[in-house]
Amino acid sequence: MTQIEVRVTGGADSEEELRSLLRWLKADDDIGRGVHGVLASSEPARPDHLGVLLDLISLGVSGGISAAQLSLAIDQWRAGRRGARRVTLRRNGWEIEVDGADARTVREIAELLREHTDEEQGDAGGPA
Repeated sequence: MTQIEVRVTGGADSEEELRSLLRWLKADDDIGRGVHGVLASSEPARPDHLGVLLDLISLGVSGGISAAQLSLAIDQWRAGRRGARRVTLRRNGWEIEVDGADARTVREIAELLREHTDEEQGDAGGPA
Protein backbone atom coordinates (compact mmCIF):
# COMPACT_ATOMS: atom_id res chain seq x y z
CA MET A 1 0.00 0.00 0.00
CA THR A 2 1.36 3.41 -0.99
CA GLN A 3 1.33 6.09 1.72
CA ILE A 4 0.50 9.66 0.66
CA GLU A 5 0.19 12.79 2.79
CA VAL A 6 -2.86 14.86 1.88
CA ARG A 7 -3.31 18.47 3.01
CA VAL A 8 -6.21 20.86 2.44
CA THR A 9 -5.94 24.64 2.56
CA GLY A 10 -8.42 27.38 1.79
CA GLY A 11 -11.18 26.57 4.24
CA ALA A 12 -12.06 28.12 7.58
CA ASP A 13 -11.57 24.86 9.52
CA SER A 14 -8.81 22.72 8.01
CA GLU A 15 -9.48 19.76 10.30
CA GLU A 16 -13.15 19.66 9.24
CA GLU A 17 -12.09 19.96 5.59
CA LEU A 18 -9.75 16.98 6.05
CA ARG A 19 -12.51 14.95 7.70
CA SER A 20 -14.88 15.84 4.86
CA LEU A 21 -12.36 14.83 2.19
CA LEU A 22 -11.58 11.55 3.97
CA ARG A 23 -15.30 10.69 4.22
CA TRP A 24 -15.70 11.54 0.53
CA LEU A 25 -12.80 9.31 -0.54
CA LYS A 26 -14.02 6.37 1.57
CA ALA A 27 -17.55 6.74 0.17
CA ASP A 28 -16.41 6.93 -3.47
CA ASP A 29 -17.62 3.88 -5.44
CA ASP A 30 -14.42 3.61 -7.49
CA ILE A 31 -11.75 4.04 -4.83
CA GLY A 32 -13.47 3.70 -1.44
CA ARG A 33 -12.35 0.12 -0.80
CA GLY A 34 -8.80 0.84 -1.94
CA VAL A 35 -8.03 3.72 0.41
CA HIS A 36 -7.43 3.81 4.14
CA GLY A 37 -6.81 7.12 5.83
CA VAL A 38 -6.35 8.62 9.25
CA LEU A 39 -6.04 12.21 10.37
CA ALA A 40 -2.52 12.96 11.54
CA SER A 41 -0.24 15.77 12.60
CA SER A 42 2.85 16.92 10.75
CA GLU A 43 4.45 17.93 14.05
CA PRO A 44 4.71 16.31 17.49
CA ALA A 45 2.50 17.56 20.30
CA ARG A 46 3.80 20.68 21.99
CA PRO A 47 4.08 20.52 25.77
CA ASP A 48 2.07 23.75 26.20
CA HIS A 49 -0.94 22.38 24.24
CA LEU A 50 -3.57 19.82 25.21
CA GLY A 51 -3.41 17.97 21.91
CA VAL A 52 -1.96 18.01 18.44
CA LEU A 53 -3.05 19.95 15.39
CA LEU A 54 -4.52 17.52 12.88
CA ASP A 55 -3.33 19.04 9.64
CA LEU A 56 -3.05 16.14 7.18
CA ILE A 57 -4.50 12.82 6.11
CA SER A 58 -2.11 9.90 6.07
CA LEU A 59 -3.68 8.06 3.17
CA GLY A 60 -2.86 4.51 2.20
CA VAL A 61 -3.71 3.75 -1.41
CA SER A 62 -3.79 0.17 -2.70
CA GLY A 63 -2.12 -0.79 -5.96
CA GLY A 64 -5.53 -1.22 -7.59
CA ILE A 65 -6.24 2.52 -7.43
CA SER A 66 -4.82 4.66 -10.21
CA ALA A 67 -3.57 8.19 -9.71
CA ALA A 68 -6.24 9.32 -12.19
CA GLN A 69 -9.02 7.82 -10.05
CA LEU A 70 -7.63 9.45 -6.91
CA SER A 71 -7.18 12.82 -8.62
CA LEU A 72 -10.69 12.71 -10.05
CA ALA A 73 -12.21 11.88 -6.65
CA ILE A 74 -10.33 14.78 -5.04
CA ASP A 75 -11.36 17.16 -7.81
CA GLN A 76 -15.01 16.15 -7.47
CA TRP A 77 -14.82 16.81 -3.72
CA ARG A 78 -13.29 20.25 -4.40
CA ALA A 79 -16.04 21.08 -6.90
CA GLY A 80 -18.69 20.43 -4.26
CA ARG A 81 -17.13 22.79 -1.70
CA ARG A 82 -17.81 26.51 -1.36
CA GLY A 83 -14.78 28.60 -2.11
CA ALA A 84 -11.46 27.48 -3.51
CA ARG A 85 -9.84 24.54 -1.75
CA ARG A 86 -6.29 23.55 -2.51
CA VAL A 87 -5.38 19.92 -2.00
CA THR A 88 -1.72 18.94 -1.85
CA LEU A 89 -0.50 15.36 -2.29
CA ARG A 90 2.98 14.53 -0.99
CA ARG A 91 4.94 11.33 -1.27
CA ASN A 92 8.67 10.69 -0.81
CA GLY A 93 9.63 14.29 -1.48
CA TRP A 94 7.30 14.71 -4.48
CA GLU A 95 4.53 17.27 -4.01
CA ILE A 96 1.61 18.02 -6.30
CA GLU A 97 -1.05 20.69 -5.75
CA VAL A 98 -4.54 19.91 -7.00
CA ASP A 99 -5.95 23.42 -7.29
CA GLY A 100 -7.52 23.30 -10.73
CA ALA A 101 -10.98 22.02 -11.52
CA ASP A 102 -10.62 21.21 -15.22
CA ALA A 103 -10.16 17.65 -16.46
CA ARG A 104 -6.91 18.45 -18.29
CA THR A 105 -5.24 19.65 -15.09
CA VAL A 106 -6.39 16.54 -13.24
CA ARG A 107 -5.00 14.28 -15.99
CA GLU A 108 -1.64 16.11 -15.96
CA ILE A 109 -1.37 15.79 -12.19
CA ALA A 110 -2.32 12.11 -12.35
CA GLU A 111 0.34 11.49 -15.00
CA LEU A 112 2.96 13.34 -13.01
CA LEU A 113 2.15 11.28 -9.93
CA ARG A 114 2.31 8.08 -11.96
CA GLU A 115 5.70 9.00 -13.49
CA HIS A 116 7.23 9.74 -10.11
CA THR A 117 5.86 6.49 -8.71
CA ASP A 118 7.44 4.55 -11.60
CA GLU A 119 10.78 6.33 -11.08
CA GLU A 120 10.74 5.53 -7.35
CA GLN A 121 10.10 1.84 -8.02
CA GLY A 122 12.97 1.72 -10.50
CA ASP A 123 15.39 3.65 -8.29
CA ALA A 124 15.69 2.42 -4.72
CA GLY A 125 17.35 5.69 -3.76
CA GLY A 126 14.23 7.78 -4.49
CA PRO A 127 14.36 11.51 -5.18
CA ALA A 128 17.41 13.53 -4.14
